[in-house]
Amino acid sequence: MKSNFLKSSSWSFTAVVFRALGGFTINKLFAVMLGTSGITLLSHFQNLTSLFTLLPSEGVNRSIMKYWSDETLTEEERKRVFKTGFWVTALLFSITLGLLFFWKQDYFFDRFMQEMSPSRFLLIFVPSVFLMLMSGYLNSVILALRKVKTYAIINIVGLVLLVAVVYGGVKFGAIDMALLSFAIGYGLMAFVALGYLLAKRRSIKLGFGSPDKQSFQRIWKFVLMAISAIVFGRLLDFAVRDYVIDLYGLDRTGLWQSVAKMSTSYLLVFTGTVGVVYYPKMASLIHEPGALKSYVLKVMGFVAFVTVLCLGVYYLNKEFFLKLFFSQGFERAAYLVRYQVIGDFFAILSYLLAYVLSARVETVKYIGAQFVSAIIYLGTVGLLIDHFELEALTLGYLWRYLGFFIVLIIFNRRLLFR
Repeated sequence: MKSNFLKSSSWSFTAVVFRALGGFTINKLFAVMLGTSGITLLSHFQNLTSLFTLLPSEGVNRSIMKYWSDETLTEEERKRVFKTGFWVTALLFSITLGLLFFWKQDYFFDRFMQEMSPSRFLLIFVPSVFLMLMSGYLNSVILALRKVKTYAIINIVGLVLLVAVVYGGVKFGAIDMALLSFAIGYGLMAFVALGYLLAKRRSIKLGFGSPDKQSFQRIWKFVLMAISAIVFGRLLDFAVRDYVIDLYGLDRTGLWQSVAKMSTSYLLVFTGTVGVVYYPKMASLIHEPGALKSYVLKVMGFVAFVTVLCLGVYYLNKEFFLKLFFSQGFERAAYLVRYQVIGDFFAILSYLLAYVLSARVETVKYIGAQFVSAIIYLGTVGLLIDHFELEALTLGYLWRYLGFFIVLIIFNRRLLFR
């Protein structure tokens, strides 16, 4: 199993290397040209776009991978799921836009509109973010079919486009355009995936049409799980960051965000290397408990070993990596790394176990685990921030994912310990 896992992960690892280089370049551009304030605004803007993309990604796209990986479904059933998923994605995007922009524009958007008018900002933001959704949606089909090499090549090409667009936005535009260039660049990736699927339309039959009730019910369970991930994850993070910006300013918040963005990079490496292979394979074994247990435990053991090595190297050379990935002066954030890396370890292992609940469509347990972790995070930060200041945020992160991991162990105990 391990050799097959490593072999199937090789192309996804190649894509991750390019993704890491792309993320490094984007962070470097913002850090060098705009300083810690630029990193704070970039993190805040990326968090905003994730409020639009996470629900379709963790809900609709995860359901596509689940049901397209299920060999018991007919080709017609898969096509109906795909058609319905498109309309659910469009509906979720419209609802999110209505809530965030037209209801709470001042809270979610005003920090980013420094020179542009709201109408001009929206004219660029809306199509760009919708294309980001379509990129993830189309790629989920490619992943479900386990065409990892194709997925990797599409992402490499897309990342080259992304970096080129962001460079132009940062170099020649104001902060508004620099931030929007991130969404534009990611949106262009959709055309790369669409081009491949059109070229393979005879063997990969998708089609568009009206949604159906059965497919909607299948997808909706995943959407509910994704809603919990947004409310107890990204939305909570957005609110905490906004509070910290008001409390400590953009510069000091940027120190915390530089460490937090390093964690985001690990998770991108994880989802890009392990997740793209692990989830579809695990979903295909969901009706074989023995094989599923063996697969999950072996992947967890392998991932834990590699994670400890990588995080150890990072921790021992934290000042070097912070200056390398950002700019001179960011080594001031090194003291925040101590608790963050421990939280990173449990976060990565927790995602492997959370994938199991998602693949088994255990909606209540998934939402419950997210809720408990959010309460732990808020409680820890609330109790410690007056005394520990920024370090309270990394302590909260540590306890949040340790709690998340323990809850997921409890919820998956029948699988893991049978």
